[in-house]
Amino acid sequence: MSDSRPADRTAGRFVRDFGPLVAVILVYFLLRARAPVDVDRAVRVAVRLIDIEKSLGLFREQELQSATTGARWARELANLTYAYLHFPVLAGMGAWVWWRNPTRFAVVRNTMYVSMVIGLACYYLLPVAPPRLLASYGHDYGFVDTVFGQNAGVPYPQPSFYVNDFAAMPSYHFGWMALASAAIWVETRNPFGRLLAAVLLLAMVWASAATANHLFVDMVLGGLAVGVSWVVARRISRRLSG
Repeated sequence: MSDSRPADRTAGRFVRDFGPLVAVILVYFLLRARAPVDVDRAVRVAVRLIDIEKSLGLFREQELQSATTGARWARELANLTYAYLHFPVLAGMGAWVWWRNPTRFAVVRNTMYVSMVIGLACYYLLPVAPPRLLASYGHDYGFVDTVFGQNAGVPYPQPSFYVNDFAAMPSYHFGWMALASAAIWVETRNPFGRLLAAVLLLAMVWASAATANHLFVDMVLGGLAVGVSWVVARRISRRLSG
């Protein structure tokens, strides 16, 4: 029986396309974890970002968290969404786009590469504390650490060489989910597919704020970083194809 798959979508090609991406992601997280942290400065920056949100009438994260944590099932759903949704969605989206449109997959992959460079620059030059840690440093806005705190019900194990607690901005929990949602939206005209893209993104916005891991401004900047990366990645693809 002959293989009906297109010639450019073989298992070997899949490994060649995804292998380097997985390796670069691992290196990215190792480098992110090694970013030097001035804790006092990271906390001051987070407080300043909250002040900016307050001035714009956008500081609603604690209210959202309180509404979520009022029900145990909602709190644990937020924890599960934040901890475990983004990488499966990225992997599934990447495989799906690779199969349907290898050219667009290359743009998505290069977008991630560029965004990692931007993210590392921010984490090394301007570390930012997440809302969940602010009370520990004398700035109690009422946030509760639902993911890593004492009463957390969803295990989220992370090795020490992988963790950077002061890499809240830009938020790539949001930014990379925005990338996945955008890729799904662009690649399909199916209304259910596009609805899924929107739901995934909104779920991550909710979970990131409800678990007190990111401010809304962290997410905006994460989305902006990925948007800039997308533009750069498209220009790279055009030059390589031209």
